[in-house]
Amino acid sequence: MGLIKKRKKKDEPIKEEKSAVDEVFERRKRIKADFSFRKSQPLLFIAAIICALITIGCAYYFSPTSKVKSIRVTNNYYLEKDYIKNLSEITLDNRYYLVVDYLVEKKLEESELIKNATVRHKNQGVIEIEIEEETPFGYRYLEQGELLLTNGKSVPLASEYLDIIAKVPYIDGFETEEQLLHIAKAFQKVDRNIIESISEVSQYSMSYDENTIRLFMRDGNNFFASYYSLEMINSYNEIASDFIGNGQCIYSDESLKVAFTSTCPWDLVAEEKEYWLDELGNIVVNQYGDPVEKKYFTDDAGNFILDGNGQKILIPIGVEDDYEAYIASQTGKTE
Repeated sequence: MGLIKKRKKKDEPIKEEKSAVDEVFERRKRIKADFSFRKSQPLLFIAAIICALITIGCAYYFSPTSKVKSIRVTNNYYLEKDYIKNLSEITLDNRYYLVVDYLVEKKLEESELIKNATVRHKNQGVIEIEIEEETPFGYRYLEQGELLLTNGKSVPLASEYLDIIAKVPYIDGFETEEQLLHIAKAFQKVDRNIIESISEVSQYSMSYDENTIRLFMRDGNNFFASYYSLEMINSYNEIASDFIGNGQCIYSDESLKVAFTSTCPWDLVAEEKEYWLDELGNIVVNQYGDPVEKKYFTDDAGNFILDGNGQKILIPIGVEDDYEAYIASQTGKTE
């Protein structure tokens, strides 16, 4: 179809008029353009918001108010606050909202002396670090200095831990892995303030228990216990309050669940034991493989019974209860 040329008058310019079809297409173009504009309006709005947020975020990030204002360390006892802050790698130059609690907690828990760590964002730009420490019970020197923990582990005695050794005793012995685990487990039930009152822990073999533990206290007294009765040292201050002077020895009784004072083992008079010998000079042993000790007759008061020559009367092997006749034959006395 196209444009229709129409001349109204002579020499008048020819006007081009649009057909109905062209008007329809142009109207559709205008509607489409209007629809596209309306459709893009939410996107333009979102883009404007994003730009505004970025602008505000940048302004906040580079402002002093975005930084951490304070780092608070709580529940620590053995570890210094500054040491824990250095482990966390948080400084006052960090951005408050960019500190990720979980990542800081994992970083802190890499330390062998930190059992658990909890990091919190508090008000006014404060980051709080709460820790749960492993408990050291002593230190020792083998090939190198070591800090011993109640979880059974030993930690190299680094310079950061030197202040801790003033709060725990020196451990002498217990060098095998089994012994270390036993002593560590025993100290799990000992109060922290009692551990601090112990100067040295060592092994002291007794006749009834070769694994006896000797604890030399800072006040000069001694406490003897087994792996299973060490917990009773928690009552030490009550027991020692009745002492006059120092150098006392206290023993814990696992079966009776009590502690008592007695003569120190090094003050006991060593009793020399005699054993039966066979014809070849070898010590006679019983059915259990134990050496057979020589015994002497005593009276009801515990005094030795003497023969006619004033000598103690030896109880023969196999003679137990019925030995009156034997005594009479040795002393020359009869009923």
